[in-house]
Amino acid sequence: MADAYSYALLVELGEHKVPKLKNKLVKYFQSKKANGGDCQVEYENGSRTAVLRFRTEQDQKNVLAKEAHQIPLDKSVLKVTVRLITDETATQDTPSEKRNKKSADVAVKDKLTDEPTPAAEVKTEEKGGDDETDDETDDETDDETDDETDDETDDETDEEEDEELSSTRAVLGNIPQSLSQDFLEMLVENIAKDLDSPSASENYTLEFIPDISFAVVTFQSGKETTDFVTRCSQNRTFKNKGLSVQVLEVTKQVVAEDLGDSDEELLLLYFDSYAGEVDNVALNEEEQSAIITFKDHKAVKEILKKKHQIKKEDIRVYPFYKSLGTAIYGKDKPSPKLPATISETIDSAVWRYLNDNQSAAENIRSNLAKHFCNVNLDKSTVLLSPESSLLQQKDAKAIIKDWRDTAKSAFAQALSKFKSLKLEPESELWEESEAMIRKALVNKDVVVVSDKANGVVSVADLVDNVNKLQQALCESMKKIAKRAQRKKSSTTQKITVSQSIYKLLCQDGLQDKLQGIYPDLKMSFTKDSPYLMVTGLCDEIMQTQQIICDAVFELKRQNLEIDKYVLDLLKDEQPEALTEALLTSNGIKAAFEIKAQKVRLIAASDKDLNDAEDHLVKLLISQCIDVEDIIVLKKPEWKHLVSRLEEANNKSYKRIRIHTTGQQVVVCGHKNNVISVSRDLNSFLKQNAHVEETVAVKSDTIVRYIEKLKSSGSAQLNDKVAVSYRKKAICLSGPREVVTPSKTLVENLVSSLSFDSVSICKPGMKKYFQDNERMVVTSLLNETGCQVQLVDETGGGQDDLGKGQLPGPVYQLQTADGVEIAVCKADMCRYPVQAVVNALTEDLKLKGGLAAALLKAGGPQLQDECDKLINLEGQLKPGDCVITGAGGQLRCNKIIHAVVPKFDSKNVQKSRAVLKKAVKESLELAEKHGCLTVALPTIGRSQGFMPNVCAETIIKAVKEHLDKKFDITLKTIHFVDSDDSAVKAMEAAIRHEFGSHSVSQPQQTFPSKPTKSPTMNCLGQAQTKEGLDITLMKGNIQHAMTEVTVNTVFEDLDLRRGAVSNAIFGVAGAKLQQLVNANNASGSVGEVIVTEGCNLKSKQVFHAVTPHWDNGQGTAEKILKGIFKDCLDRAEDTGLTSISFPAIGSGNLGFPKDLAASVMLDEIIAFSSKTQPKLLKEIMIILYPGDTKTIQVFSDEFQKKFPNASGVSVPISSPQSTGVFSKVVSSSGMSETKMGSVVIQAVTGDITKETTDVIVNSSNESFSLKSGVSKAILEAAGSTVEEECEELGAQPNPGMIMTQPGNLKCKQILHLAGQSDPVYINSVVKDALQMCVTHSHTSVSLPAIGTGQGNVQAGQVADAILDAVIEVLSQNPSSTLNTIRIVIFQPNMLKEFNNSMQQREATDPKDKAPSIWTKVISFFNGSSVQPKKVKDSIVIETVKADPACIHICGESQAKVDLAKQWINKLISKEQDSKPISNKAIHSLSVANIKRMVDIQKTMNVSITTVNKKDKPSIVIEGLTEDVLKASIEIDEMLSEAREKEDLRKNVAEWQYQEGSSFLSFDLQTNYDLEQAFEKKIPSVKVTIQGQIYTVHTSSGLASDNQGRTLEIKRIDKTKDDDIPLTWDAMPANTTSQAFPITAGTPEYTEVEKLFSATCTQAILKIERIQNPTLWKALQIQKVDMEQRNGHQNNEKRLFHGTNHDTVAHINDSGFNRGFAGKNAACYGNGTYFAVNASYSARDTYSKPQNGEKLMYLCRVLTGDFTLGKQNMITAPAKDSAGIQKYNSVVDNVAKPNMFVIFHDSLAYPEYLITFKQ
Repeated sequence: MADAYSYALLVELGEHKVPKLKNKLVKYFQSKKANGGDCQVEYENGSRTAVLRFRTEQDQKNVLAKEAHQIPLDKSVLKVTVRLITDETATQDTPSEKRNKKSADVAVKDKLTDEPTPAAEVKTEEKGGDDETDDETDDETDDETDDETDDETDDETDEEEDEELSSTRAVLGNIPQSLSQDFLEMLVENIAKDLDSPSASENYTLEFIPDISFAVVTFQSGKETTDFVTRCSQNRTFKNKGLSVQVLEVTKQVVAEDLGDSDEELLLLYFDSYAGEVDNVALNEEEQSAIITFKDHKAVKEILKKKHQIKKEDIRVYPFYKSLGTAIYGKDKPSPKLPATISETIDSAVWRYLNDNQSAAENIRSNLAKHFCNVNLDKSTVLLSPESSLLQQKDAKAIIKDWRDTAKSAFAQALSKFKSLKLEPESELWEESEAMIRKALVNKDVVVVSDKANGVVSVADLVDNVNKLQQALCESMKKIAKRAQRKKSSTTQKITVSQSIYKLLCQDGLQDKLQGIYPDLKMSFTKDSPYLMVTGLCDEIMQTQQIICDAVFELKRQNLEIDKYVLDLLKDEQPEALTEALLTSNGIKAAFEIKAQKVRLIAASDKDLNDAEDHLVKLLISQCIDVEDIIVLKKPEWKHLVSRLEEANNKSYKRIRIHTTGQQVVVCGHKNNVISVSRDLNSFLKQNAHVEETVAVKSDTIVRYIEKLKSSGSAQLNDKVAVSYRKKAICLSGPREVVTPSKTLVENLVSSLSFDSVSICKPGMKKYFQDNERMVVTSLLNETGCQVQLVDETGGGQDDLGKGQLPGPVYQLQTADGVEIAVCKADMCRYPVQAVVNALTEDLKLKGGLAAALLKAGGPQLQDECDKLINLEGQLKPGDCVITGAGGQLRCNKIIHAVVPKFDSKNVQKSRAVLKKAVKESLELAEKHGCLTVALPTIGRSQGFMPNVCAETIIKAVKEHLDKKFDITLKTIHFVDSDDSAVKAMEAAIRHEFGSHSVSQPQQTFPSKPTKSPTMNCLGQAQTKEGLDITLMKGNIQHAMTEVTVNTVFEDLDLRRGAVSNAIFGVAGAKLQQLVNANNASGSVGEVIVTEGCNLKSKQVFHAVTPHWDNGQGTAEKILKGIFKDCLDRAEDTGLTSISFPAIGSGNLGFPKDLAASVMLDEIIAFSSKTQPKLLKEIMIILYPGDTKTIQVFSDEFQKKFPNASGVSVPISSPQSTGVFSKVVSSSGMSETKMGSVVIQAVTGDITKETTDVIVNSSNESFSLKSGVSKAILEAAGSTVEEECEELGAQPNPGMIMTQPGNLKCKQILHLAGQSDPVYINSVVKDALQMCVTHSHTSVSLPAIGTGQGNVQAGQVADAILDAVIEVLSQNPSSTLNTIRIVIFQPNMLKEFNNSMQQREATDPKDKAPSIWTKVISFFNGSSVQPKKVKDSIVIETVKADPACIHICGESQAKVDLAKQWINKLISKEQDSKPISNKAIHSLSVANIKRMVDIQKTMNVSITTVNKKDKPSIVIEGLTEDVLKASIEIDEMLSEAREKEDLRKNVAEWQYQEGSSFLSFDLQTNYDLEQAFEKKIPSVKVTIQGQIYTVHTSSGLASDNQGRTLEIKRIDKTKDDDIPLTWDAMPANTTSQAFPITAGTPEYTEVEKLFSATCTQAILKIERIQNPTLWKALQIQKVDMEQRNGHQNNEKRLFHGTNHDTVAHINDSGFNRGFAGKNAACYGNGTYFAVNASYSARDTYSKPQNGEKLMYLCRVLTGDFTLGKQNMITAPAKDSAGIQKYNSVVDNVAKPNMFVIFHDSLAYPEYLITFKQ
């Protein structure tokens, strides 16, 4: 086999003269000792190297891996080295390459072929010719054998000679014919493998001799032959097959072939000369061969080695074995030649017959096959060719010799059974004759061959059959000749009549009638021809035409009335074929006529027409299929299905046609097919429709748990299902066929989980869980396998605390078609709409801005979906839109990606047009996918559009879309953006395009907390056992966000009656009354009428006809219960999820409030328990904010029914929960009250005369109203204000503008859009007041908005305005606003405002001690209520900790319980408590108590007071870190309180004038005034006996806004008479302090001039040094010096340079002469002072540091002086007595430059000057 031994190694021999070395190498490297295997060895005797060739690479590696190889010899060991053959060694001759080059090619060929080679092909030339020897008698070629023989020992020579005498061939006998040659070859190969000789298994040949059932195996040695024979007898297969084997004799004969004309003598002479003596030559002249017998068998071996030529012609010589009777040829065995092919021509008709009748042809073939003959009947000239099996026959040569004659004879005998009849019709009758012949033989098994060229028609068949037909055919030929004569006289004409009508006439007997009259008349139609061809005599044809025309005219006709789709299908068909398929084939005697796109039926009678139409209506139908999801129609699978079904149902006139029209698919055609196809299509559309199924769960925690399960692979869903996780729901979207089972899977998963919640009321724990949510969630998930989530249960739901609520719209309106248009400032990723529009570029890459935010929230699958769209549709163009799913944390269901153009400033119109196209297509796409709500940002800003241009374009596009659409499915279009400028631009554009008839809720420019609606606040929340959420809210029922709002109406069903109904009617609009009336309800008490919500946020309104209270004497209570039950049942039954109730019965209906609350809550609980609702999940009870009593009663009842409810209390921030106004004082034309320090007045008068900072004008939305109060204000203000209003009104604005006052006496005018609804009046007043607060105005005047043209009742306006005042002041307790005036034009309205004020009046503090509510309220409104004290104890109200509600979800209750234990341990670990005991607690002020409340709220701690006799204390609880922070601040607060107390006692006391005496301020005011005094604040506001005064600290006067003044004085308790008045107050226990002097003040200027007189360096700062002790010491010395010297000229202001290190010491202790000599001491050892600053500024005295130098300006008592000397330690005496001494010495008495003093108290460091180097 080729390359069998291809893994070579080079063997280097230590010794090469070893006998039989090659054999030893083979034996060793095939043994286990060498780690070798099957291999060959190439070795040349005498060489020092050999080549190993292994069969496998592993054997090669194993031999290489062995460290040393030693081959044992007889008396020694042969050491060899093995290595790989490198390129270098490869170029050297290997042993095999050193062999005889003549045999090299043969050897290679032997190795590379699997086929046996010829036994002897010997060349006569010494140099090889074309033929190579293949005789494998020996192990190698002859040359190799000779080489080895020469080098072998004598013993080996003897062995070779013995080998030559033995035979190398074995003969196998008894080979059965069934035994294949392949089997025999494999059997021999298996036996040869077992031979001892390694070469025997490869170097043998097998020659099969089939003639005698023998085979010959040739080996290379006699020993191998003997071994093979022995092995055969041992082989089981060999014996089972019954084969025999024996050694073939050594022959002395050869056979010579291809001898040509050579004779015996020539052969004898030739072979004698080449091989030795020839014994005999037997020549076979016929075969050109001869058998040559030699006397010695060696001659045979010699003769076979060479090639032979006689007469220059090659002859072949092979060994001949007498026992076999044949030669052994090997590969060159000559094959007998097949005889040549014979061609026999047969009759063409017979040949056609044989080709058509395969059985006859096969019969011939089988007969000739017996004679080894193949018959080819492809042509009429038949080819007879010998079979190849002939050569395998024993007598092949004899058969070949006679084969030609035998085959021809046998073929002739076979053809004799067939006959061909020749008929010769006349040429003009040829076709007719031929047709007659064929017709006559139509059922006969004969062949007709027409040869018109020769005028012969041949009929071929078996001889007997042809003889039988001959007579009949000849007679028919004669008849044709007769008819030919008539034909010559006949003519053919066309009669116009359709085939179908003709058939219809024939059915009515027309053809029989004509045949009876004219039997020889011929009538026929050609294919697709509208003409009837009539052949006959002219008269016959004319009569026939008349008969046919009359019959056609008499036929009945009518238009086919059938489905239009079926009709369109029929119009495309051929009427004749249609008639045949649908009518004639069904026995209907009618036909179709299709002309001018009309289909008519034609029949002989009306009955036939009706039967035909009835039949067609039943047979042909169309069916419409509603398409749920039109996206399915674009899927390739749908198109493939349609194509497949149309093709499958396209059989003749049973075809169907499938139409797609909008939201329908129409199938028309044959009834059975239509039904089947419609069923398949409908099933496909339904199963592949994109649906969304939602699995509602209790908590988002369960959603997150399942989300993690899916992400981890634990929850497996179909890949086609898109899963999005939403608030309390898992949304599954995708094809219905996979979504439905997936929903069941998720529901089962949800039901298998365990869920619980933990409410933690410990302070700070909620913040802790918020800040460490990731750590807590991760730890709990890892340790318990549970998912936890911190949720907010204080509001209306259980949203994550981080999400909050969306703010209300900035601007909102509703179109005439009912579409809600709104502008909102919000985060688009969290906006709850069905579709969001996103701006992208052409490649749909979600990069930057909103796109990146959507990708982050929606997840990476969002980009994947966009990429798939690009791959499917290619890159998009500007203006194109596509839609994808949302998912992830997004609140929307779909995202519409609009490709926005780049703004082109050169072609603005085109840019805007493309942007409009994108907007419109976005809306179209939203409607197409069934979206009802859509949100659009200002798409285009990212592409260069300016905000106003962008907004205008978008809004215009939306309006054009709405105007164009007749049937609008969109219900809500919101314009949402987080950018203020974009929001303003969109609002302005909407106002311009849609007008100003809107509900406007401007968002403030100041921070505000988002709420559910403008006036919604949660009072409490609970949940029934069945999971029904119940929320108690304070707000307005008309703003309810639930799916249902319950309204109360009277029997007359007038929605304008009753507070609740009127409020709902005001927002919903007039259409709501129309809907109520359209119900034709009776209006009986207890009836519930259902309508849609119109302009409300709710989908539906339940109008309940409610009873009046009957004092328990009738059925009123029972009816009320029934109303609650009916409303709840209706909501559940209609699939609604939420409902809102007002406080039904508690108002004008007269029910006791507690009864109304109890009945409502009892019915809700009963409904939850009995019904166990599956759809209704939330019930809201909304209480009117102004009804304080109802709020309190409902809150109490709510607490009773639900003891564990969260947050059940009247909110402390509610202004209605307690009175907040001071006592109302009424006088002529005015009612006045106060809230804290803010004065609120309701006055009658002219608002244009007001002098407050701001006057509010109630105008319209364009701020151009010229009626009522607006007209008065604009006219009084003047034209400039009008112009400013016009200019600002044209710009984007939040619904209000601020202008200059014009001619009015105020500072500014605030113009706002007036309202006629109390709710919106409240809103705009809040906005106006908030703007005043934001701009730090102190006073404002506003009209009674809505009481004029708005026709709102004065009481409602008063409530709305005063509630707004309370809310704004509560939210801004420290605002600058101090006066709010409500100016009423109509005096009779003042009473209503007075009543409204009194309703909000606080309880008289004289009658009732301040409650904790009063103290807390004081925190909001800034009133001066003192902290509550009981026997010198103070009470600080503990703020209840905001509870942290944690939801837990896990796979089992055990794991959930484990998670709860983990949380409890965490709480214990993180909580801390710290008590603070301090007497200063008694000194805490109201502000301190407020701050205590703030600390609890801001630091998340709780503070409680503990009063124990003389040891008051407070306890702080919360997180360790928060407790520490709070304790630090409280310690500071206590320290400050103690300081304030000390301040008044020891520092300063402030007093105000009260008549002729002065009274002290309270501690806090005293402290505030002292602080202002110290900080030099020119004025400060204080409260004196309830009135606000402004104290001017410089003048000592206080004045109020009425111009009244009081004298104020400060008593300094620390100042001595000797201390300068200009000194600032110093803290207690302070000996010295440096006070910076303000540049520009007289004090600063004085020092600066003294310094600059001699020194030009820049002053950085000047500080006054205040040291009372040193100052007093100086003054004492000064007085003494004046007395001693007798004059007062003793003090000078001198300079002293110093360095930074000594400043602190000098400031505190003064100068120290002990340091004399440190700088210079030329005039004595004292302290030196310079007259000029320039001298002290020298670096010697004022050493620089960081570019700065220091110098004191001092007051020095120089007194009398004299000249100083070195080493002087005191001033010298004035006289000889020595008692009176000089006070100082100088450098020059006449003009001193410096002074030296020797007493430290004689100098005071008054100012420290810091100046540049």
